[in-house]
Amino acid sequence: MVLKQTMAMLVDAYRELNAKKMFWITLVLSALVVIAIACVGINDKGISVLWWTFPVDVFNAKIVSPAFFYKLIFINFGFKIWLTWAATILALVSTASLIPDFVAGGSIDLVLSKPIGRLRLFLTKYATGLLFVALQVSVFTTASFLVIGIRGSVWEPRVFLAIPLVVLFFSFLYCVCALIGLRTRSTIAALLLTMLFWFLVFVVHSAEQSLLMFKLNAEDRVASIETKAKPLAESIAKQQSAIQQLSIVPEREAAESKLERESQLATAQASLTGLELRQQTSTTNLKDYQNSERLLGRWYTGVFALKTILPKTAETMGILENSLTSLDEVAKLRNAEEQRREERRAQRRGNESRPPSRASDPERDSPEFSSAVAERQQEIIRSRSIWWILGTSIAFEIVILAIACTIFARRDF
Repeated sequence: MVLKQTMAMLVDAYRELNAKKMFWITLVLSALVVIAIACVGINDKGISVLWWTFPVDVFNAKIVSPAFFYKLIFINFGFKIWLTWAATILALVSTASLIPDFVAGGSIDLVLSKPIGRLRLFLTKYATGLLFVALQVSVFTTASFLVIGIRGSVWEPRVFLAIPLVVLFFSFLYCVCALIGLRTRSTIAALLLTMLFWFLVFVVHSAEQSLLMFKLNAEDRVASIETKAKPLAESIAKQQSAIQQLSIVPEREAAESKLERESQLATAQASLTGLELRQQTSTTNLKDYQNSERLLGRWYTGVFALKTILPKTAETMGILENSLTSLDEVAKLRNAEEQRREERRAQRRGNESRPPSRASDPERDSPEFSSAVAERQQEIIRSRSIWWILGTSIAFEIVILAIACTIFARRDF
């Protein structure tokens, strides 16, 4: 009896969604995305689209295998853009009205008059929104699996991890949408405030990623300066010893020997002055970077704590990327891109060498983060436990659903 009632409510809610035609619109758009992915290929010259070939120095079969290429397309275009953003927004637009229409239109009176528990009633409505997303993602993932297998010559069952991950990702947002819709009885308010919450999560994620990069960069600079400090101190001591030796005036010194000694002494003193200036600059830089490291560390700890409380939307979607691609494959592609950029810089510079217009400090005037810092950041992100990513996110969802269920069970409709 309970199962039949639940299935009847699921079917009724699905028919309500299906009547809006958004399910079929989203399905058609998913099919177009898969067809677009299938039309793109890779060969020895570059990237091909249908029968046209576009030469690309980095993306060609000599550097990137077809299997890795199609997995990259699925992750960066199909997964990160379509499923994470476009399809999720369409799903929110489609399902945001489920709870508000249910509690505001008078239809709830008819349902509550039947022997159905309020908790089961609310959770069934909530599950209907997740079912909408699960069906869409299942169709898209199955089609993508066939495209990667046929075009990339690799059958990758881990692609189907997209189904539970996208459903979880959507549920982290939809629980907030359901709670707001229950409280306001307004579809527009539920949709807009959910999008605002999503933007807040994105801002916190971006701030945590940026602070981590700056923190690692400060640590790298501190370590670099400290590594150079010892050889610099040894060079200063050596110059001071040489100056002491040259300062000793030998008895009966010839005029030529005196001139040579004084010349060497002047050179050594000038060298010592330069080394001491470098040491002073390094000491100042070291203190600045140490202060930055401590300040960034405090800010990063606070932002990371806030991120721990909120759902991990980006990390949840990143689980599939980490599963399908390895650090070696990503590093190989990054090295090829970096090598190509260096070649382009060399071509622009040509053979001309211009003197620098002003003195610069290489420890300060670094416009980009080093590759070691970027790789370290990726290692830290990839090393984060799945239990931390999903466990804390699901805990957030449970709390929000518990609040919504409490309101729904006690509210007098």
